[in-house]
Amino acid sequence: MKVAIIGAGPRGLWACEELMGTARERGASIELTVFDTAPRGATSATGAFQPDLPAQWLLNVPASAIATRLGSFDQWRTPGGDFPSRAQVGEFIAASWRAALSRVPRGCALDFRQHRVERIVPAGGGLRVDGTLFDEVMICTGHETATPVPGAIAAYPHTNLDALGPSDVVLVRGAALSFMDVVRYSGAKTFFPVSRSGRFMEVKAYPEDGPVATAALERAGAEIARSADLVAFTRALAEAADAVLEAVGGSGETRPVIEGTDFSGDAVAELRASLAGAQGLRPWTPAQAVGYVFRELYPRVIERASFGGRASLGGERFDALTHTLERVAFGPPAVTARDLVAAIDSGRVRTDVLGRGAEDIGALAREVGASAVVDSVTAPPGVHPDSLVGRLVSDGLARTEAGALIVERDGTVSGQKHLAAAGRMCEGWILGHDTLRRGPDDVIPAWARRVSAAAAPSGVHGIPPLTARTEAWADGLLADAQACHNLIEDHSSPVNVLNPEPMERNITQLVDAARGHGVELKVFFARKANKALAFVDAARDAGHGVDVASVGELTQVLGRGVKGSDTIVTAAVKTDGLLRLAIAHGAVISADSRDELDRIAAIAEELGELALVAPRLAPDPEVMPPTRFGERREAWAEHIGAPGRWVRIVGVHAHLHGYAARDRRHALRECMELVDALARKGHALEFIDIGGGVPMSYIDSAAQWEGYRDAIDAQRAGYAEPFTWKADPLTNTYPYHQRPTRGRWLDEVLAGDIAAGLRRRGLRLHLEPGRSLLDGCGLILAAVAFVKQRSDGLPLVGLHMNRTQCRTTSDDYLVDPILVKRTDPSEEIEAFLVGAYCIEDEVILRRRVRFPAGVSAGDIIAIPNTAGYFMHILESASHQIPLAKNVVWPGGALDPIDAPGA
Repeated sequence: MKVAIIGAGPRGLWACEELMGTARERGASIELTVFDTAPRGATSATGAFQPDLPAQWLLNVPASAIATRLGSFDQWRTPGGDFPSRAQVGEFIAASWRAALSRVPRGCALDFRQHRVERIVPAGGGLRVDGTLFDEVMICTGHETATPVPGAIAAYPHTNLDALGPSDVVLVRGAALSFMDVVRYSGAKTFFPVSRSGRFMEVKAYPEDGPVATAALERAGAEIARSADLVAFTRALAEAADAVLEAVGGSGETRPVIEGTDFSGDAVAELRASLAGAQGLRPWTPAQAVGYVFRELYPRVIERASFGGRASLGGERFDALTHTLERVAFGPPAVTARDLVAAIDSGRVRTDVLGRGAEDIGALAREVGASAVVDSVTAPPGVHPDSLVGRLVSDGLARTEAGALIVERDGTVSGQKHLAAAGRMCEGWILGHDTLRRGPDDVIPAWARRVSAAAAPSGVHGIPPLTARTEAWADGLLADAQACHNLIEDHSSPVNVLNPEPMERNITQLVDAARGHGVELKVFFARKANKALAFVDAARDAGHGVDVASVGELTQVLGRGVKGSDTIVTAAVKTDGLLRLAIAHGAVISADSRDELDRIAAIAEELGELALVAPRLAPDPEVMPPTRFGERREAWAEHIGAPGRWVRIVGVHAHLHGYAARDRRHALRECMELVDALARKGHALEFIDIGGGVPMSYIDSAAQWEGYRDAIDAQRAGYAEPFTWKADPLTNTYPYHQRPTRGRWLDEVLAGDIAAGLRRRGLRLHLEPGRSLLDGCGLILAAVAFVKQRSDGLPLVGLHMNRTQCRTTSDDYLVDPILVKRTDPSEEIEAFLVGAYCIEDEVILRRRVRFPAGVSAGDIIAIPNTAGYFMHILESASHQIPLAKNVVWPGGALDPIDAPGA
C-alpha cells in the first residue's frame, strides 16, 4: 500500500509513528512518503518548531505534555523549565523523525520528499498528489501563513523582525502570545500593541501541591459530557471554577469571566494580578480558576463539542464562549508574562492604543509615531481558501462547517474514502485539534488502524502476525466448526487433538539424511515431549525407539510392546526402582555421573543382570555453553576401566542445549574421542547418542519472524507501544522460524569428517527428538467463555482452559491462534487470551491477538502445532480442574493414556 502524509510537523510525525506502529503490529506492508517543504527528517521549514527559532520563544504547553515514540520530551532533554523553548521542541521532533527512519518495520518503507503539495486529485480508486498516485493520503499541513495587513512586517518567520533597529517605534497588531514573542526577540525601542479586546491573555497558574477540587472537576466533567445545551455546559464550568477558586484561597465571581463581562478596564492591572497569582504571590484571580478548570476539563469538552456536537451547544454562541475561555486558559507561562510586565514598567511596551484594534492600523501608527508596523496575528484555524485544503473544498472534494473541515472520527474527509486530514484545518469541527497533546481517541490513531487494517492479514493473528504452518488434517478439522464443537462437548475444554501420521514423515526425513552420508540412524522419541501413547505406538511401528525418564514412562512404553532394547533411560535423577526396571528389561541407561555409573553396577550385580550403559559426556565448556548434564571426557576415561561382568558400555551419550549444528559436530568429535579411549580399554561401543535439539520451524515465513524480532526489539527499547502482556520482554522463547530443519540440518551435522568418523568406527548415530518428531501432530481446542475488559479497559477473551495447558519452560508460545467462528461477526477487537486460574497473570498467550471479525462466547480458539511439549510438560490440575483429554484424529477416540486404568 502506498500512503502519503503531507506535512512533517508534530501531527505529521504522529501520523507516521502511528501508521508504522500499527503496520509493525499487524504485519502490514506500507510504502510511506512524507511531503514537506523542509529537508529529509527535519521539522517543517515554516512551522512553529524550527530548531533555529529564538531561544526565548517558549512553548505554551507544559513540557510534561510532549511525547513521541522516542519517549517523553522531559526524558530526552537536559533539565529545563516547565515551558521549554519551541526551538528545543523542534530539535526533539527532528530527533523523533530520525528515530522513525531508523525503526521502519520490516516490509515497510519511509521516504521524504521536499516538495510543497499544491493539489490532490482522485484517480483510479486512489489519489494523485501532484501527479503521484497513492492509495491513502493524510493531510497534516498545520498553520497556514498569515497575510499581514498592507505595509506591515509579518511576525513569522522571526528573521523578518531583524529589520527592526534599536531606534524603531513599532505598532504591533495583536496583543496575545505572538506579540509577546515579538517583544522578547526584537531590539526595537518601543512597542504599541493593539487588539480588539483591549486585554492581555491570562497567565497560566497551576496549584503548588498538585490537583485541587478533584471531586468537583470529576462531577463537572460528567455534567459536560451529558449537557443538553450551552446553559448546562456553562453551569458545570462555573460550579467547578467556584470550587477551584475556593480551594486555592481566591475570591471573586467566576461567572462574569465565563460570560466575558469581567474586564475591569485596566489591562495592565489585570496582567499584574494574574502574574502574581501564577507566581504564588497572591491568591488566584477568578479568571485563573476558570482557566485551570477549562484546561483540566478540555478532554471532556472536546468529546462533547466535536463531530457535530458544537451545533447542539449553540453554534456561534459556543464559539464565542470558547474564544473567551481560550484567553484565560491558554495564556503565557509566568516567565513570559514577567518579561512583558518588565517591558511595560520600563516603557518599552506602551498600552496607549491597546483597545483600539477596530480602527485603521495605518492611522494608529501615525498617531503613536510608529516607524514600523508588525502584524503578530496568526492565521485563524479552519480552512483557508488559498491552501491545499481550500482547493479541495473549491473542487467539491471536501465540505466545511463554520469554516472548519468536516472529517469522520478516523480523520477521513467527509465524502471521501481514502483522503484524511488532521490538525488546524479541522479546528472547530474537532475542538482542541491544534495541539501537541496526543490521545488514544484522536483521529490519528483511528486513521492508522483503518489504513493498516487494509494492508494487513485479514484473519485472526497475533501482534505482530506469526502464521502457523499447519497440516492438511488440522486444516480439515478446523474448517468443520461442528466437529470441533463436538470434540469439546464430548471431552470438555480444552481438548488436545492428536494425529501421529506426520511423525513417520518427520522420522523418515532424518533417517534418509543419515543414510545419504552412509550412517545408520536410530531415532528415539523423547516421551517427555508428549505423554500420549499414540506417539509411542507410532515410534514402535516405525521400527524406532523411545526415550524415557521415569518408572511410569518406562512401564507404559513396555506395556505398548516396545522392546527394552528400543528404549533409553535419560532421566537426570534416577530412582533405584527405575534402574532396576531398566536393567531387567535390557534398556540402555544414560549414566549422568560416575557415582550413578557405580550405582548401576551395584544394582546390576544385586539383580544378577547385565546393565547396558552409555556414559553421558559434558562437552568442553570453552567451546560450548556449560551444562549440568554429564561429566567431562577425561573424567569418564579415567573412571571407566576394563569391561566388567555387570556393566556393558554400549555407547556414549550427550545432552546438548540449543539447536546449532556446529555444537553437535563438536560434541560428536569429543564423543568419538571418548569412544576411542574406551575402545583401548577393550570396550566395543555401538553408537553415539547426541540427544534431542533437532530444529523445526513452526512458521514458514522468515519475514514474519524477522518482523516479530524487530517488533519485540522496538518494544524492549521503549520505542513501540507494548504488544505483550504487561510489556513482557519475552527474552526466552523458542526460535519459531529456523532453517535448516530436520534432514537438512542433519546433513550439516554429518558433513565431512563427522560421518567418516562414525563409519570408520562402525558406530550408529542415535537421536532423541521430541518437538521435531511431533511437528504437525497436534493442536489444542478451547471454548471461548467470555469477552470483557480489565479494570483499565484492556480487552480480554476468556478461555475454558488454564495457562499450564499450553506452556513450556520458555516465556511463551508465539504462534498465532486460529479462530473457529460459531457466532455472528462482531466489531474488531484486539485482546489478550486469559484462562481459568485465579491468578492475575493467568494469560494463555502473552501477545495481544487481533480478531478482525470479532470474537464471542461460544466460538472456539485453536492453538496449532502444540503436540511438542506445550500440551503436557507443565500441565496442572490446580483448583481440581481435570487435565485436558487427549483424542486421536480422525475419529476422536481417547488416547490410551486417558483410558480407564491407564
